[in-house]
Amino acid sequence: MKFNRSIVVIAAIMLVSLPAFAQTTGALTGNVTQGGSPLPGATVTISSPSMLGVRSDVTDSNGSYNFGAIPPGSYTVRIGLEGMQPVTQTVQVGLTSRARADADLKVSAITEAITVTAGAPAVLETTEVQTNFSAKLIENLPIGRTLLDTVNLAPGVTSTGVGGTTISGGYSYDSTYYVDGAVVNEVLRGQPQSLFIEDALQETTVQTGSISAEYGRFTGGVVTSISKSGGNEFTGSIRDSINNPRWTSQGVLEEPRPDAELLNVYEATVGGRIIRDRLWFFGAGRDFSRATQAFFAKTTPAETPVPYERSSEERRLEGKLTGQITSRHTLTGTYFDIKATELNRAHGTPLEASALDVSFGAPNTFYSANYSGVITNNFLLEGLYARQDFSFLGSGADAPAPPERGTNIFVGGLGAWAGFPTFCGSCSFPEERDNTNSKIKGSYFLSTSRAGSHNFTAGFENYNDYLKSDNHQSASDFTLGLYSFDLLGAAGTVPPAKRGPNGELLLSTRGSSVIIIYFPILKSSQGNDFNTQSFFINDKWDVTNRLNVNLGVRYDKNQGENQAGDPVADDSAISPRVGLTYDLTGNGRLRLNASYGRYVSKIANGNVGDSTSGAGSPSFLYWLYGGPDVTNVTSNQLLDTIFGWLRSVGYIDYRGPFFAGGGTTGISTRLENKLESPGVNEFTVGAGSQIGTNGFIRADYIDRKWDNFYTRTTSLANGTVFDPLAKRNLDLALVGNSDDFERTYRAILLQGAYRLFNRVNLGANYTYSKLEGNITGESGGGGPFVEAGPDSFREYTNFAQNNPSGLLSADQTSKARAWASIDVPTFVGLFNFSVLQRFDSGTPYSLSTFSLPTNRGACEACPANPGYVSPPRTVSYFFSKRGEFRLDDISATDVSLNYELPINRLRIFAQGELINAFNRQTATSINTTVNIVRSFAPMTGRAVECPQGLPSAQCLTMFPAPAGVTGQLGIYQKGADFGKALNATTGNVNGSFQLPRTYRFSVGLRF
Repeated sequence: MKFNRSIVVIAAIMLVSLPAFAQTTGALTGNVTQGGSPLPGATVTISSPSMLGVRSDVTDSNGSYNFGAIPPGSYTVRIGLEGMQPVTQTVQVGLTSRARADADLKVSAITEAITVTAGAPAVLETTEVQTNFSAKLIENLPIGRTLLDTVNLAPGVTSTGVGGTTISGGYSYDSTYYVDGAVVNEVLRGQPQSLFIEDALQETTVQTGSISAEYGRFTGGVVTSISKSGGNEFTGSIRDSINNPRWTSQGVLEEPRPDAELLNVYEATVGGRIIRDRLWFFGAGRDFSRATQAFFAKTTPAETPVPYERSSEERRLEGKLTGQITSRHTLTGTYFDIKATELNRAHGTPLEASALDVSFGAPNTFYSANYSGVITNNFLLEGLYARQDFSFLGSGADAPAPPERGTNIFVGGLGAWAGFPTFCGSCSFPEERDNTNSKIKGSYFLSTSRAGSHNFTAGFENYNDYLKSDNHQSASDFTLGLYSFDLLGAAGTVPPAKRGPNGELLLSTRGSSVIIIYFPILKSSQGNDFNTQSFFINDKWDVTNRLNVNLGVRYDKNQGENQAGDPVADDSAISPRVGLTYDLTGNGRLRLNASYGRYVSKIANGNVGDSTSGAGSPSFLYWLYGGPDVTNVTSNQLLDTIFGWLRSVGYIDYRGPFFAGGGTTGISTRLENKLESPGVNEFTVGAGSQIGTNGFIRADYIDRKWDNFYTRTTSLANGTVFDPLAKRNLDLALVGNSDDFERTYRAILLQGAYRLFNRVNLGANYTYSKLEGNITGESGGGGPFVEAGPDSFREYTNFAQNNPSGLLSADQTSKARAWASIDVPTFVGLFNFSVLQRFDSGTPYSLSTFSLPTNRGACEACPANPGYVSPPRTVSYFFSKRGEFRLDDISATDVSLNYELPINRLRIFAQGELINAFNRQTATSINTTVNIVRSFAPMTGRAVECPQGLPSAQCLTMFPAPAGVTGQLGIYQKGADFGKALNATTGNVNGSFQLPRTYRFSVGLRF
């Protein structure tokens, strides 16, 4: 007994030493009546395998009761009063959801009699537009087992965002992901970190609209997951997920088939009690290693690809303790640790082995602590503290090196890299991308005879994210660009790259262009710090048995310093939230809902928060190579020759005829005003209906409009700034916020589910939406960035075709998911057959170019330079409406067969999945290159024939010219590969097509 008590004390001290709260719980409420009248004094007791102990409450004068901050799971609710027939209900409490269990007690002499009923679906009990997925459903369905695979099953979510998954039209980086109540977003790109073990996730909730004031720092959606906690009974699992590159069918481009090789991912979980009903534990692990054959880029289409080996290893660990200090106070601590390494990693497409990153590591550690306390029956207190430490080790070169042995070479035309590795994570300190968040929340349940019942919540939240990085572009801070054309644009006389007789790479400069770029980091990063402090209050108010209202408001204070230590943000915003649900029939069969909410994002890190800082970022100087030509030499020989010439003329101090320019990063960009947080206003209306006791259907309309966009403006009014590195003036750009862009999202979301005979689970959802506007605001590789506004270089961009509004690239008109999961018990075990049907409408694209020339030598109708130091050489031009064209629709049918054989307490299982069973292979991306063909036909006001026999639709005036002004007619022409999907599928990795038919298999045991 002393030993057991010691364990409890040690665990309590360990957990209490961290402040604590999180989105890890749900709530259960209800009304008890007799003959339709409120019944005070009834005892309500709840129990669940997911909860330590039991909890009890007594109904108040309105017959109301409430249990807050309870773990999600299946609950037995027993409601009784002396002299009454007790009622027992089985209710599913969802993560971040409020379930309901009402009862009407009847007088009975046989008080032992029990009536078993089921509660209404929680999705109808809330104003939030949300979808909940249990681990059991995800386990049976034929989908990937990552968090994003689960999220993409929900309505209102698309995987077509510029940087990944988007929710309700938001940016890819601007949704918030929680695991065990703590934020797991990656700092720069905002997508969730894969820290957890898939078999350890218990439940996931996706909120797409009408979101409570408890949540902030987003303009997309909120995803909340919780890991398993153990229990009074010992449970666990061992799984081997098996794949093989040959189990993916050949793609339509008939790419070479990979070698057959079994690839294993091992997972194990175990959970149980240390002390029954007092202290539980849960642990999990995952191990993955893979060696694959890759190929260097080809120097000619006919060349036989040269192979090389690359490998990766990943180990994940998870530990969790859940304990009670007393029956009213619960503590939970979670720890995740991931070690990921790669050998021969490629940054871009490599041409030779010396360009590979020999060794790369990405350790990631996450821990959180949660507290939940029942202070009184009506007052609850919760808390959280969490931290994530994520870093890059050895990204790129392993040590600084001189230019002759540390420079990477980009070979234009091939789009591939030679020489030495890109980047250098060992030239200063490891890159860090960390975050911390803490939260404390109180909940109070108040029931009055006249004003109904109130569930008040109020709290404070503190969130920080942190980036520290010196972005070295190579071990020498130099990069070479080798292009297959001369300075006048004519083709080079010798191909810039070819293979020697032994497969070695040989480079040439004869008749080509060589650009030498120096990327010095003039000021090392001090690390930035972006902080959001928030206060919120929310009231879930049951006005009557029919009318429920959600009232909330959130206050966010955003502050930030860039990597130079300069303050760049000091902003505050108030976000009201209001929603209501009305039970039209009074029996729960038809509920109507409506809401208004404003959501405010945090200040985006990276390219936004550091847009005015040069700390940690490379400045640049570049020269055209003016030395002797070399032909068919190795990379080392080429570097010796080129840097021998640069050293002979003065090295980095050379400013002679071959000096081409440069600039100090951050010096020509300043804040107009300190950055403010972007926001979005949202309206929703909807209706939902319960179908029997086992199903529901719900429809919601969401209307969103964004504002306060990040903007960069360069104008003559800004003036210039002197750059001491380039030794010249530069045009000054101002960064701030603006409402001059447009971004709107309108969607209808339908979802429903039904459980038939307790063996058949049916579910479906459909989204019809439009995402329109004229701002992208993020890139696939770099995350959020500051967009050039309509007043930037206005003399060159003030025409309708420059940046019109229309359908954005992330738009997806229709998305549908439908599934069926059927359990078939037999004398030889339990079989489960599941099928998932997917449909995604094609994404939009435009006929456009980003390289329309603006100089008067190429465009006589273009304006003369009004005084800029460096006017834009090209601008964007849309020849069609934005998003006028679409890719083909994508559909696929996925099936899985699950088998489980019980042997005493053990259950052996096997799962086979067939993804895209009918092997549909529709293009998901195509080439949309548009080239400008110059012509010197004058503008005379009459119809002009297009030269080169091009159709008249391809003629355009590059810029509108004033009446009577003679100018040049521009001609556009689709690129040679326009409309083609060019990238093949490799193994089970998508190229420019949907994944072909793929088979997956897993086997293991559970206990």
